[in-house]
Amino acid sequence: MIQIIKSYKLNLLFLIVLIASTNVVFAQRVSVEAKLDTTEFLIGDQVGLELKVTQPKNVFVGIPIFDTELTKEIEILEQSENDTSLLENGDWLIKKRLLITAFDSGYYVLPPIPVLYYSDTIKSEPLAFIIHSVKVDTSQAIKDIKLPYSAPISFAEIFPWAGGGLGLVLILLVIIYIIRKIKRNEPVIRRFKPREPAHIIALRDLSRLKDDKLWQKDKTKTYYTVLSDILRMYLWNRYAIRTMERTSEEILQSLINSDFKNDDAFNDLKEIFYTSDLVKFAKFKPIADEHEKCIKGAYSFVDNTKLVVEEKPARPAGGEEESLKDEVEKKVLQEQNS
Repeated sequence: MIQIIKSYKLNLLFLIVLIASTNVVFAQRVSVEAKLDTTEFLIGDQVGLELKVTQPKNVFVGIPIFDTELTKEIEILEQSENDTSLLENGDWLIKKRLLITAFDSGYYVLPPIPVLYYSDTIKSEPLAFIIHSVKVDTSQAIKDIKLPYSAPISFAEIFPWAGGGLGLVLILLVIIYIIRKIKRNEPVIRRFKPREPAHIIALRDLSRLKDDKLWQKDKTKTYYTVLSDILRMYLWNRYAIRTMERTSEEILQSLINSDFKNDDAFNDLKEIFYTSDLVKFAKFKPIADEHEKCIKGAYSFVDNTKLVVEEKPARPAGGEEESLKDEVEKKVLQEQNS
């Protein structure tokens, strides 16, 4: 019984020594190293601090997340994420980089940076560095602060202002132009009249359409498209109605709104537009009599709505003097009779 107890104690002691030795082995493979880019710098300079942790692959090591300062004198400006890479021996290499600065000159010692390893803590070696103040030449007189240098103005800076000013001037000119046109009772946008009267252009185009004999060549859709376009252009030139971008119904309604009084001509135009829309959009095929009727209706519409300018007969020479003389004589006779 005593031998069994002794054997149990020896086995337990061996297990504790084995676990401890395993932790020692892993602890030897976990290392922490801190390194500064330089050990001497001026007040306010930004210096990099690199932290390297080497650890086995299946071991947890807690890398610290730093606050805004390492000590009261040393501030942390930036800190990177952990950068992990695999070494040739199978261990992990973890890197973390800090950007630090200080604003007091003197000799400083960066305290060891702790890394958590299970219940243990592994620390880096302390780092010593010196911060120098800016040297001042006391032999020279104190000078005033220099004013900021004025940089030359670039085209990219001028262009928005110049473009805005030019746009404002154009807007003002347009407003002045519109006001003047309104005061003079003139149209703001003047539509240039064709060189020839509208009915002359339309009648010539209708004659050309008739000579082309499109519907006889089984080009019915083209025939009605050209016919309706001739009438649309005629209405545009004759009545200044926007026709090319409107439907047939809209054009007819515009004629009604413009106090169009010729009912027969209106009915001719309505019938032509109606037949043309059926051919173009509903694949309607009129008979030969319908083709002739539509083009005759177009001729009739143009002839009945053409603009006729009445010329006043010229007065004979001396006409104004004779009329004045007659009026004077009439007044004299009236006075004598009274």
